[in-house]
Amino acid sequence: MLETNTFINFVSLSGLLECLLRLHHKTGFAVGVLALMLKRGFAFNVYNLNILLKGLCKNLEFDKAITLLKDMRLNSLTPDVVSYNTVIRGLCRGRELEKALDLAKEMQTSECSWSLVTCGILVDAFCKAGKMEEAMGLFEEMKVSKGLEADLILYTTLIRGFCNCGEVDRAKEIFDEVMEKGFSPSVITYNTLIQGFCKLGEMKEASQMFQVMKERGVRPNVYTYTGLIGGLCGVGKTKEALQLLNLMLENGEEPNVVTYNVILTKLCKDGLVGEALEVVELMKKRGTRPDIIAYNILLGGLCAKGDIDEASKLLRLLLNDMNYPDPDVRSFNALIHGLCEENNLPEALEFYDLLVEKLGAADIVTTSILLKGTLKSGDVKRAMEVWKQIPDSITVPNSDIYSTMIDGFCKTGMLTVAKGLFCKMRGSELRPSVHDYNCLMSSLCKEGSLDQAWRLFEEMQRDDSLPDIVSFNIMIDGSLRAGDIGSAKSLLVGMSQAGLSPDLFTYSKLINRFLKLGYLDEAIGYFDKMVKSGFEPNAHICDSVLKYCISQGDSDKLKEVIQKLVEKDIVLDKELTCTVMEYMCSSSTNMDHVKRLLRVANDKEERD
Repeated sequence: MLETNTFINFVSLSGLLECLLRLHHKTGFAVGVLALMLKRGFAFNVYNLNILLKGLCKNLEFDKAITLLKDMRLNSLTPDVVSYNTVIRGLCRGRELEKALDLAKEMQTSECSWSLVTCGILVDAFCKAGKMEEAMGLFEEMKVSKGLEADLILYTTLIRGFCNCGEVDRAKEIFDEVMEKGFSPSVITYNTLIQGFCKLGEMKEASQMFQVMKERGVRPNVYTYTGLIGGLCGVGKTKEALQLLNLMLENGEEPNVVTYNVILTKLCKDGLVGEALEVVELMKKRGTRPDIIAYNILLGGLCAKGDIDEASKLLRLLLNDMNYPDPDVRSFNALIHGLCEENNLPEALEFYDLLVEKLGAADIVTTSILLKGTLKSGDVKRAMEVWKQIPDSITVPNSDIYSTMIDGFCKTGMLTVAKGLFCKMRGSELRPSVHDYNCLMSSLCKEGSLDQAWRLFEEMQRDDSLPDIVSFNIMIDGSLRAGDIGSAKSLLVGMSQAGLSPDLFTYSKLINRFLKLGYLDEAIGYFDKMVKSGFEPNAHICDSVLKYCISQGDSDKLKEVIQKLVEKDIVLDKELTCTVMEYMCSSSTNMDHVKRLLRVANDKEERD
């Protein structure tokens, strides 16, 4: 048009400007059109600039939008409330909340005042960011300083914000204010509050709100029922959730696929896969096509129940039957995980190959499942093949992958490989977890490399990967196994300083190791501490202590231990009780304690 000297009018250029900005990433061309308009002597108006501001914000070019807004004022073109709201909304969507707030304050100094839309944009942004105090501050400022009255949309925004933060009580206070103001809450307002109660498991309050909305003539919709059904499932009330589903159908409200999936998830979690399959049939009869999420739930449920054959059939239906949705990587992962749990690695690998054939590549979850499965079955060679495929795929090894490999190689006795992976993980941006340290320390202690285990234990403390109770138990057991009693006792002190208390495993290891070292008094001392700490000695601990006393011919210690067991109403199994009685009878010792021990056992049997 320019080359042919065709006259271009203002309307044509304005239309071109708007078209370019509706296309993504065309703001550069739009600015060119703006320059052409100015060159042709056309008076540029605020409508044109607002279109350009919207385009810049949509393209995340916030700095350019703010600069343009300032240039408008310098060129005697006064931005209107739409101009400011456009940029403020863009900044909020880009999570530039402080810049948005600064611009809103700057807006106050101009001739343009905040509108209810301005407040709504800001309050909504701060609510979504979880900054409820700031949101309430803006809300109060709007009412006091700006003289604006909040509408139902703004109140609902605050209610949603508080519910998302788990502050349902404050959300209810806002709701009560809505009622006092004479507003009629919409179904969205009710749903927001009901879902807030459901997320916290406060089903009584959710049900009361459900009744209130019906009494006030607000018809519950599919989102109302779905929220309540999800809440009931969350607190384990599957039967009530199914009853509500039936009530929903009776009231003429058709469930959507999300509603059904909530029910399916709970049924499969409860192991009620048969009932879940019936729900899928109900979906089909009522014209709701189950999506791949629904079938993935079923696949997971079938595998968890051990019904791998049915899960395999279902996945093949997804692959071959046009009436079913196409499977995704989660579909394959569910079955591959189930097969690995059943130690059916060959078939798991077949489905893995099928996954790659159909979808092109697995994901990080698939890789983790296969690594666990191959290492669990002892197929180290195949595990290494899977590991070597990672650089050629889109999968980037994460901490879970490394942890799986480290744990697996430790359990298969390939400690050198495990240590190499640990060092490789440590050299990357990933940090070994406490579990990773524990796996290596445990294997090193069993191997007799206590010095290396100590170095790792000390490294944990330096790197802020604070040792847990398992870490201390590993090192205590390793030290006692090596006969290093002093280190074991210092570890107990360190455990206390770390705010940890010995557990049943700690006492069990201390007692058994001291018995093996021949320190009966030490073992009895820790036995006493264990009982005083509220732990009931298990059969293995009692067996070790009593049989050691018998083997040493120490009747006094034996009676002492039996008395402690009687005082705590601790019951021995019949075999151990008979062993103790046989020894006591042969040693012509007072049988009172043994009789009381037998009486405790009989009383326990009668209660059971």
